[in-house]
Amino acid sequence: MARWRHKKRGTTYEVITDSASLQCSAAPEFEKMFDDDVFTVYRSEQTGAVYVRPTEEFLDGRFEKLEE
Repeated sequence: MARWRHKKRGTTYEVITDSASLQCSAAPEFEKMFDDDVFTVYRSEQTGAVYVRPTEEFLDGRFEKLEE
């Protein structure tokens, strides 16, 4: 899995997937708002917390990929 660093905070993350889609059977109208969006799911290496962010936003420059 790829590792990334948040440029401003310096915290590091492991990307779980960069191709997740939103599923929300309880509110299909909400899910429909995000039909064309792809999400990145990533885990903090410091705390283990898991985050979800639109992939477009994840790749907008606030994170940098670390060398493997």
